[in-house]
Amino acid sequence: MNITSLVENIGNNIVQFQPTIQGVVSAVLTTLFLRKKTNISEFEKMKAGKYSEALDDLLENGKITYFELYKCQNFLKIAKIADEYHQEKQEEESKFFDFDWFMRFFDTAGNVSSEKMQRLWAKTLSNEIENAGSFSLRAIETLKNMNQHEASLFQQIAHFVLTDSSGIKFLLSTDNDLGVNVNEKYGLTKADIITLEECGILNSLRNDNRISLDSNPCGIWNENILLILKLKNSDGGLFSYKYSGYSLTKSACQLLSIVDSEPNDEYLLDVGREFARKYSGNFIVKAHKVLDSSVDTFKYDSDLDLLL
Repeated sequence: MNITSLVENIGNNIVQFQPTIQGVVSAVLTTLFLRKKTNISEFEKMKAGKYSEALDDLLENGKITYFELYKCQNFLKIAKIADEYHQEKQEEESKFFDFDWFMRFFDTAGNVSSEKMQRLWAKTLSNEIENAGSFSLRAIETLKNMNQHEASLFQQIAHFVLTDSSGIKFLLSTDNDLGVNVNEKYGLTKADIITLEECGILNSLRNDNRISLDSNPCGIWNENILLILKLKNSDGGLFSYKYSGYSLTKSACQLLSIVDSEPNDEYLLDVGREFARKYSGNFIVKAHKVLDSSVDTFKYDSDLDLLL
């Protein structure tokens, strides 16, 4: 098989046969830069993973520009970090890959030179290889448009993201007496909310969530704790309460996996205390440790109320 045939074949097949960071790098760089006039030595270096040597050869021979070299160097740094994450997890690798996605990823990530931002892009690459389809192209575009300050802010608020009974992830608003007290304690401001709206993390339309409690309890949770709201009078009746929040965009929900989003449990407990303070005459508030949660099951420790 000659060089031209190899180049045409590698972009379509290498990622499927080698579902690793090395396979992705080989597929992308080979498809982009190895053409019919490529020397066999350049191809062999690329194939062997000697990317820097191959790129230096391509630059010297005038087959790539300095800007293309800059993008490749950034991409290789991101791939190296991604490989470290990938090796740490040692999970079974996905068997299907969208090659167009990786090409788009290279085109965007190649412009990222900040080490902190490169780590976010590396986690994105690693997670996509482990679980194909984890990130939409819109999520990649959202990350692309975030600067380092916005990314740090996203990482900060990720600890305070809650999930309501309908499965929607949200951040409490700072515009009502329920959320303002708690958010102020943890340093979340209205300016932060506006910034997160502008960079596509939060939906700009604030939701005034009104929930009606009857004999069935209602819950709000993070990954570790379930907050249960239940009417004091279980014999009947109906009580409605509301809280304001901003739901996370679909892209933000996907990108949560690349930031340090371990929930701040004390934050949710403080939310529970605020509910109890405001509505103590109407319903009971309890907090329980989550034991297991999935699409079909939700188990928690009902014997221990963490608010007591």
